[in-house]
Amino acid sequence: MKITIPLPKLMSTLLIAATFSFHACMTVSYVGDRYQPTQQVDVYYAEKDVKAQYRVIGHLAEKVSGLKGEERAKQRIVAKCREVGADGVIILGFEYGGTKETEQYQKAQAIKYTE
Repeated sequence: MKITIPLPKLMSTLLIAATFSFHACMTVSYVGDRYQPTQQVDVYYAEKDVKAQYRVIGHLAEKVSGLKGEERAKQRIVAKCREVGADGVIILGFEYGGTKETEQYQKAQAIKYTE
């Protein structure tokens, strides 16, 4: 028994699969120090909101894309901070650039408490 799939349906299925694969491969850019992974990462939106003494251990950037892209980018940044052992993250906002001037990146700083 031979199963045939119409070409337009096959092409749209492959396009959807490729799109999901591309988004799954996107990773947070990180440069900095690494420590034992942490379970909890405090999220801040301004340096003045961090009441504890800390030091910046790294810088992060994540491309924002798709529906709810800002929230997804933030969640990926927080996950990366847990992976590198940060105690907190300061979300710095957005920057535009990349290969197109309209590409948006969420920037952040990974921090480690010193107290």
